[in-house]
Amino acid sequence: MNNSIKNFIALFSILMIVSCKTEKKATEVFVGEPTGVKLEAMGAELDPHFFSQNLTRNDGAKAEDWQHVVKRVKDMQLQKFRVMVLPQWFEPVNDNSDPQQADIGRFTFNSPEMQSLYRVLDLAQEQNMSVCIVVWGCPVYVSLLDKQYDYVKTSFMADQTKKNVWITGPTDYDEWAENYSVLIKHLIEDRKYTCVNEITPMNEPDGGPLLTAEEYIKMAKVLDARFKKDGVRDKVKFNLSDNTDTRTFYLEDCAKNLSNEADIFNSHTYIFGYDTPNDSIFKWEKNNVNIAASAGKKHLVGEFGSNQTVGATRQKDIDRYERGVLMTRLVLNFFNAGASGVSYWSLIDQYYGKDADYVQMQQLGLWKYVKAAYKTDSTYESIQQDYEVRPQYYSYTLLTRFLKPGAEIHPVNLHDDFAIGSAFKGTDGKWVYVFANGTDAQKSLLVSNPAAEGKFEVYRYEENKLPVNGELIISTEHATTDKGKLNINISANSVVLCKQQ
Repeated sequence: MNNSIKNFIALFSILMIVSCKTEKKATEVFVGEPTGVKLEAMGAELDPHFFSQNLTRNDGAKAEDWQHVVKRVKDMQLQKFRVMVLPQWFEPVNDNSDPQQADIGRFTFNSPEMQSLYRVLDLAQEQNMSVCIVVWGCPVYVSLLDKQYDYVKTSFMADQTKKNVWITGPTDYDEWAENYSVLIKHLIEDRKYTCVNEITPMNEPDGGPLLTAEEYIKMAKVLDARFKKDGVRDKVKFNLSDNTDTRTFYLEDCAKNLSNEADIFNSHTYIFGYDTPNDSIFKWEKNNVNIAASAGKKHLVGEFGSNQTVGATRQKDIDRYERGVLMTRLVLNFFNAGASGVSYWSLIDQYYGKDADYVQMQQLGLWKYVKAAYKTDSTYESIQQDYEVRPQYYSYTLLTRFLKPGAEIHPVNLHDDFAIGSAFKGTDGKWVYVFANGTDAQKSLLVSNPAAEGKFEVYRYEENKLPVNGELIISTEHATTDKGKLNINISANSVVLCKQQ
């Protein structure tokens, strides 16, 4: 044997030894027991301002642009909308002095604001979605599109004694209950919206507060009685509390005192970020779940986002690719802790008032508004087109496409502070695994689940590999189980979804 051959064999042997030593062995992880709570819905907020407040600005948006919303909601297979309503849209002035007897002819169900609401509900109805109608409260300052009501400058139910606020709780719970009940009867009985099946009275009532917990409890009882009187209580669920993340006492008070009125409870959160370990997120929602369970009810997360907040309309990380990983990590922690559903705030960038300035534009959407609206923003030059999707659109759409109502939820413990997994067993018996890796290292997993055999489609949310123009992530690879174990690699800072075929 000549020296060249000997040298080649020696070099090859060394490379093989090094390769064997550096090859990372897959970590076996196990699909855990179900949480006992089945998935209710993957949702998002879509407040009905596109036609009423955005098209009326004359800043480039056109009526046909609504098709961007229609197409993407269909692509996402979104299951639920949380939808804002304000009482003056259909009752700009008090119908009469007797809240127990509604004068239906005095309600303005054909107002421009209501017509804009109907477009959202039409979409939900067409897609067999669920809708939660949230009457936010009673605005102190009112500006209606119908010139006939130019003189209406405030909601007749607003608390005028409160200063430096734009909205308050109602001063008269009977008038509030009449207003809300008339709305729901109109939507369900007159307009035949079967999609409307849930209400939340007031948005974040603990903020300010709009109502103290004691006041909120009284209001909810009056509302429940009025809905029963009007024959619509059995047509909608009461989704109550709607508290912000750190005011758990509000949820506790509601669970203690509204167990007979509530069908489900929800809370919002914007306190978790990239340096928040899974355990902190899990414990927050687990506490909420336990509080709701004390009243015999389930809990869902009615709004969520990151902790990079700048006022109520911005989050500094909104355009970052990594946000898609973080949002997925939040959702999986919520589900692993026993949440029944989630609703992302919010679906689209939009103005909530046609005369609002740029600072007031809500910019927390999965996609943007018309490019011209951002001309004063530092991101303007990087925007390629109107209604451009943000990276997180792709990660959240993976969840809305493949996690379906009725699925069993099984935690998958990766024993990592910033990487997490969940398994979902659908009503068809098929499994979906979702992993979010918020670390800078690849995770090699061997997912053990004797109940799941066969081939899985693999979908990946990875930086610099995302589709363009809002097209859907497709599966470009498959993985096959070996004796109930699935070998899968999760790239650093990425999301992977595996769908059983």
